[in-house]
Amino acid sequence: MSSLEQETITEGAVLWFLTDDERTSIANSLDVEKSTLLDLKGNVMNRARATCTGCGKHSGLDDMVHNAVEAGIHSNTFVLDVLVNGPQSMSPAHGLKCSRCDSEYEGLWRWDADTHIWTRD
Repeated sequence: MSSLEQETITEGAVLWFLTDDERTSIANSLDVEKSTLLDLKGNVMNRARATCTGCGKHSGLDDMVHNAVEAGIHSNTFVLDVLVNGPQSMSPAHGLKCSRCDSEYEGLWRWDADTHIWTRD
């Protein structure tokens, strides 16, 4: 995995830099123009990205968005608001499925502390 896709900032806190493929996937999941997400740089997670055992895709913010929308946990509008304006509260750790093949990534996933999502300066 490229170091351009993530950077460990402290133990238990990893910056996941949003890739162009992830941005496209998120826009498709939320049925919005990709340009809506251009200011989004990435998110801070409790662990490094994983590789899907089903298809080889690296875990990403697109998987989290896909899981929330496809499972009906959150509406497109709610998720877009979180991505653009930041979350209003902490989310509990939960399982994560690959948005490409629906295989389950190993372990539990959550935002890290108060630094959930950041946008370009």
